[in-house]
Amino acid sequence: MAFMVSQAPGGVVSTHVTRETLHAVDFAMPEGTPVVAAREGVVIAVEWRHAVGGASRALLDKGNYVRVRHADGTIATYAHLAPAGVAVEPHEFVAAGRVLGYSGATGFASGPHLHFAVTREVGSGDAAGEISEPVTFYVGNPPVAFTPRMGLAVTAEYSSPAAAPATPKTGAMRRTFPEYGARRGLAPGLAWLFALLFGAAGTVWFYRFSRR
Repeated sequence: MAFMVSQAPGGVVSTHVTRETLHAVDFAMPEGTPVVAAREGVVIAVEWRHAVGGASRALLDKGNYVRVRHADGTIATYAHLAPAGVAVEPHEFVAAGRVLGYSGATGFASGPHLHFAVTREVGSGDAAGEISEPVTFYVGNPPVAFTPRMGLAVTAEYSSPAAAPATPKTGAMRRTFPEYGARRGLAPGLAWLFALLFGAAGTVWFYRFSRR
């Protein structure tokens, strides 16, 4: 089964326009899909109280999210989670693969999807902020690396060699949902893990990525 990237760098970008989101990637998926930790770390912030979402910038600060700081100082943000869809608390240590919450469409969102971004803190004082870091995904064993782009259909296959992802011949941007993950140490520079569980049977699919 293949899944679509609904927003990524280099494509038609409608919401990832700040330095914190320039390299963020969106994956369309049904509401209520469990979202798990990319890497182990400490939860530094959560929001679960919002219940509305829509294609209005007035809702930019109305989305639910979980943020996890990793040992190297980078921060992973999992956003647009469902109302009351957060399963962790601030200051809690989470292992890779721990369920953080459930996908939704809260905040500035035209439909259910997961917004995933990796950022690093820069500056100090009034100049303090965060910048996003690019990620490279890979599939298959041995891994086939690829750059995420809008409309890319990816089949999560890690037990055997996999074909490189490709844009569907129909060009249809249908609403689909990805599940993804990784582990450290597979190759130089591959450092990110993100796994998404889906379905009542608890099937696990993986996407893998790293900083460039």
